Amino acid sequence: MKKKITMLLMCFLSFGLLFGCMTKKEPKADTFKYVGLKVYDPVYVAKDKGFFDAVGLNVEIVDTVAGGATAVQMVSSGDVQGALLSTMALVNARSNGLPVLGVADIQSAFEAAPLEEFYVRKDSGIKTIEDLKGKKIAINLVKSSFHYTWLMALENAGMTADDVTFVSLSFDQQEAALMRGDVDAIGLMQPYAPKARVNPDLEMLYDATDIFGERQFCEIFVNSVWADNNEESTKKFVSGIVKAVKWIENNQEESKQIISKYTGIEAKYIDDYHFQENGMVVESDAKYWLEYMKRTEGAADYLTVDDVVSNKYNSEVK
Repeated sequence: MKKKITMLLMCFLSFGLLFGCMTKKEPKADTFKYVGLKVYDPVYVAKDKGFFDAVGLNVEIVDTVAGGATAVQMVSSGDVQGALLSTMALVNARSNGLPVLGVADIQSAFEAAPLEEFYVRKDSGIKTIEDLKGKKIAINLVKSSFHYTWLMALENAGMTADDVTFVSLSFDQQEAALMRGDVDAIGLMQPYAPKARVNPDLEMLYDATDIFGERQFCEIFVNSVWADNNEESTKKFVSGIVKAVKWIENNQEESKQIISKYTGIEAKYIDDYHFQENGMVVESDAKYWLEYMKRTEGAADYLTVDDVVSNKYNSEVK
């Protein structure tokens, strides 16, 4: 009899604890871990302005000095849920069977805001791509968007990667390396390009739109398996980005202060920043890069645009 009474008491206690947990007024928010790189990122604005908190998503920024392959590994393994990556690198990752999917805009080249800018020293005598033969070119990462833009520029000039030497340097190191003569050309992203733009000893060789026109070339991506199993959390994440994109368009100066806080770049060197409408991924641009990667890098023939990017988690895109 005592044993039965004890079991009944335990059941009541367990039910009481369960009922108490179920009736909490403020349930714990979902958590989304995101790899933070020191570039202009709407995720920083969304976090700073509380757009993620407003939809019940706790976004944790995981700081890392690395990007590219490291970010892909972290997201693919499930250590984090999202990061940013060039469309070309997304194609490479999907071609290798990794579970990644671009879900929001982060970098698109517009005529008035190309984002990618390429510089040489004014006293270098380098005026064209052909003048770079035998020279050293700095890239932030191998197989990055900058690497591929250089490769496209070389191809357009009838040259190949064998005609130059690529040197990996982070964005914050490239201008100083160019001034010292360690490299002969650099490629910079916002918010690093505006500082080089006002350096009287440097001149721009070309920008992204000169090579591939106005196109999206980098997306915020997620672990596609995780996203499929956590659809609501993924939608919350994308909705926070969409709110940030809209807010940035109308609050450029305050946005620069936020980006400055996360990147360490002085706000005065940060340009106005623009995104695709509602932060959408542009399927036609993804197709452009997919076809380029199949032609030049041997990306898997079976890959389609839907394997690389999707707006299915973006409620603002119909």
